[in-house]
Amino acid sequence: MSKGRKEISAPRASRLRRFARLAGFARLKGFARGEHGVAAIEFALVLPIMALLMLGCFEVPRFVMVYQKLARTSAGVSDLVAQADDPLLATQIADIYTAGQITMQPYDVVANGVIIVSSINNPGGTGVKLTWQSRKGSVATASKLGAQGSNPSGNLPAGLIPAADEEVLAAEVYFNFVPVFKNYLYQGAQLYMVSYTRPRNHNLTTSP
Repeated sequence: MSKGRKEISAPRASRLRRFARLAGFARLKGFARGEHGVAAIEFALVLPIMALLMLGCFEVPRFVMVYQKLARTSAGVSDLVAQADDPLLATQIADIYTAGQITMQPYDVVANGVIIVSSINNPGGTGVKLTWQSRKGSVATASKLGAQGSNPSGNLPAGLIPAADEEVLAAEVYFNFVPVFKNYLYQGAQLYMVSYTRPRNHNLTTSP
């Protein structure tokens, strides 16, 4: 045995080992009873769900509001066109588009969408044809009714296909909806609404 080192007796060594075990158990017991760590873990697990719910409470009403404005805009534009008389002038259709823009406020349908007005006729019963089409907006989305000069019967509701010398006016509105808080779950979508009317006075066969 080296000089200066004291030998620990067996009983004392046994007591020290027992004390160390008890101290270790006490620390484990204290850790098991601690609630701070558990609360932090629970908060970390719940936080993403709470954030998603809060964002949903903001975005869902906004989405519904845009859809309501699309419906009002398409219905208003088609009704204003139906009240016009032939020939429908370029200044008149411009005013109608302005009314549509105002209806969509505070959302800019010209910058982030497009309004498309189509005249569908069946002159003399010779066949249904999209006589003319006009549009206002920066989004280059094509009409779901087809291009000017085509037969849109397959894209119209069965009860709206014009008979001989009848006309159907359609107003389509597209809008690119972008959520304020974009995430990997939802990046936005292009919304669409269409309304149909019939002319109040005469068929509008002349392109504005």
